[in-house]
Formats: sequence, structure tokens, C-alpha cells
Amino acid sequence: MADYQTTQRQRDRSDESGFVLVWAAVFMTLLLFFLGLALDTARAYVVKAQLAKAADGAALAAARMLNSGEPRVEAARIFRANFPEGYLGTETVTDPVTDPDFFDLETNVDTGVHVVTIRATATLPTTFMRLANREEVTVRSTSESTRRMVDLSLVLDVSGSIGADWPTVRDAAREFVRGFDEEGDRFAFITFSSGASVRTPMTVSRGFNKDGILAAIPETLPGGLTNMAEGFFRGWDEVRTVPTGQQSGVRVIVLFTDGSPNGASGLYANSAGDLFMPVKGRSLHTGDFGPSTTNTNLQGLHDTETGTQSPSHTISVSWRGRTTISQIPFMPEAASFTHHRSDGIPSSFGFQSGSLTVDGVAQSSARGLRDYNTVKGRYPAQAFNVNNAARNLVEIVANAARSDDDGDYPIRVYTIGMGPLMVQDLGTRGETSESILMRVANDIRSMDFNAGQLEGRFYLARSADDVAPAFQTLQSQIIRLTR
Repeated sequence: MADYQTTQRQRDRSDESGFVLVWAAVFMTLLLFFLGLALDTARAYVVKAQLAKAADGAALAAARMLNSGEPRVEAARIFRANFPEGYLGTETVTDPVTDPDFFDLETNVDTGVHVVTIRATATLPTTFMRLANREEVTVRSTSESTRRMVDLSLVLDVSGSIGADWPTVRDAAREFVRGFDEEGDRFAFITFSSGASVRTPMTVSRGFNKDGILAAIPETLPGGLTNMAEGFFRGWDEVRTVPTGQQSGVRVIVLFTDGSPNGASGLYANSAGDLFMPVKGRSLHTGDFGPSTTNTNLQGLHDTETGTQSPSHTISVSWRGRTTISQIPFMPEAASFTHHRSDGIPSSFGFQSGSLTVDGVAQSSARGLRDYNTVKGRYPAQAFNVNNAARNLVEIVANAARSDDDGDYPIRVYTIGMGPLMVQDLGTRGETSESILMRVANDIRSMDFNAGQLEGRFYLARSADDVAPAFQTLQSQIIRLTR
């Protein structure tokens, strides 16, 4: 009996050992399966993450290249760079060049937005998942990138002081124009010197004639004086011509100059008090001068569109003196901008403002006009007053443009200044053109920066060689705004 019990216990222990071995084998098999499953899942996760990165990069690259006409080519290049063939053993991957579903571009003409969509798929062969009859894993990624379209006025100084630097300025401006999308963006081109001319108006329909604008940029320098406020006003007017509900998400005025404002527009009267006929915009001009200058000149009247003098009056004067052109003794009551085509644009401004500041001081004090005639109700047309008015006006009009709330979106201003006049003290109070252009752009570096308006930027080109880089940097900044 004892032997039987001993034998039975031995058999039970043997059965238990076999049972444990069986369960151990099952457990190890399951463990290996789940480890393999985890490995395949991890590989699939890494592939999906990399595929998403490649799709995101391709979408962003395509949005940046919408202006070049080859966004898909750039998208394919970036996608391949981030997701090369055979990545982690992938076998079937979307071909970014031939697959029609890889790239899609939609444009909403009402909101002014481009939407680039990238769709990519990759197939990853499995290892351990094959035990569960799963031979491959398909991963997909979709990425979108949006780009707002642009309504832009390029206002270009073509006055005589640019001189031999004009070919460099001309070529840089043309390259700047090439960087915008002629199918979706809108573009106006304005030149100014003694007057201002809209050489290419902005259209209500989307797009612009890029070749037409490139041809409109003069091959040779027209020359003349510097009625900067008139040029800026025309640029503002063109941006406003697009009706609300159709405007682009980015509205910009770009002003290029090599000097200081020296022209004041208005409806001038002769010594008898009669307006010069036909009644249209005229401007008086002074030379650019500094506090140490003994003599300057007073020139007028210039047609504010053609820039021609009609009638022609020019005298040399001491800018500290009180001499006026005998035929044009007084300035108008206010500045007038008679050439415009948008509805509701303000076209009359005072020659000085008490609300705007120049280096923290009210403009009407810092650059105030003098010798007000209470009988005539006007200021005499002295070189001192004309030059101050010219400087005041460009800041006043720029402030009005940046404050313009009639559109769907506010207007942003950028300025580029070239050459030594930018950093020389000129005018009745001795100030740099750089400081004026910073105020025009509402540059945050200006003491007179207005936090309630869109921030712009002034770009200094110390010489003609710096003009193209300045335009390129500005273009990159505008493109960043469209994202």
C-alpha cells in the first residue's frame, strides 16, 4: 500500500511538471507574439510619425512657393527629403510626383485664402503580425497649410536724386514683384516724384498682370522732386478700391524712397485769391536742406499727377526768411488730394496735426507752420512752411491709412529708404528721413510707435547694393504674414 501511494505521488508530480511545462510553452509563445506585435506596432507608429512630418513639411513648402508657380514640385522635393524610399522597410509609398491625390490646391476667392492639402500613404510589411494573418500595415497622413492672399500697393520714388542708382533700384523692384502670385494676389504700382502716377491700378478681380507691372517700372529714371504724400495717398487709394467682402487677408502699402518729403499738395490760389485754372491738384516744393543751409529754393506749381510745372514759378530763397513766390503768396487752407477712385477716402487734411507726435512732441509744435495770416485765414507759402507741411503730410496720410477701418482688414505699411539722406539731419528742425519713414511705417523702434495700429517696418539700405536685400527681406516678411 505504501509503495502504491509513493508511486502515485511520483506520477502526480510528473503530471504537474508536464502541465507547468505546457503552460510555460503557451505563455512564452503568447509573450513572443505580443512582443512581436508591440514591435510591429512601434515600427508602424514611427513610420506614421515620419510620414506626418513629411506631409506637414511638404504642405508648408508648397504654401511658401505658391507665388513661384511650382508649389507641387517643391512639395514633392520636401516630402522625399523627409520620407525617403524604403524608410524602415516600407514598400509602397505615395509617389509625390505622379499620384493625383498627393497634392491639392483650393482657393476661396471670397475669403482670400489658399488651402494646400497633402495626402500620403505608406505600406509597412509586418514580421510577427504575420502569425495573426496580418502581413502589412497601411499608414496614412493628411496635412493642410493655408496662405492668405495679398492686396499690395508698391509706391516707388522716381525722383532725380536717385540718379545713377536707378538701374539697381529698378531691378530690385522687379524682382520684388516677381515674388507674388499673379493668380491670387492683387498688385498696384505707383510712381512719384513732383507728382504721382498710378501706372498699374489694382483690379477687383483676383490676380494681376505681372508682366505688365514689370514693363511699367521705368527703364530710365523719370526724375523730379519728392511729393511723397501724394504717392502714398495714391497707394492707399488703390488698396481701398477692392470692395469689402472681396479684400485679401493681408493689405499692404510698400513705400520706397531715397530722400525726404518736399512737396505739399493742395488747391493753390494766385495773388488775387483766385484758384489756378483748371482747378486740379497742384503742389509747391522746396529743396532738401538742413539747419545749416543758407539758401534753398521754392518751386511750383507742379501738377500732382503729371509732375509738370504749370505755371512755372521758381525762386531761390533763404529758408529761414519769409519770402514767397509773388504769384503764390499763401498756402491753401488744407491739403487736397484730387486724384482718387475709391469711395469714401478722405481727401483733405490739415498741414499739421496736434494729435500725432514727432519724437514725443506734438507735430504742430515740432514742425509747426508759422506767421498765420488771420485776415486770409492761411499760412504764407514760405519755404519753411512748405517743407514742414510736406513732412507732416506724409505722416498724417500714413496714419489715416493705418487707421482706415472701412475695409475687412486693416492696412499695414512698410518703408524702404536708400542712401545717405536717410541718416542726415535735414529740414527746419534737423531730423533724419529714417525717423520719418519709421513713423510712416509705425515701426516699433520709433519713439512715436502707435500700439493701436498694425506694426510695420522700416528697412534701411545704406547704399544701392543694399536695396535688393531689403526688398527680399520685406518680401519674406509679407509672406510670413500670409500663413
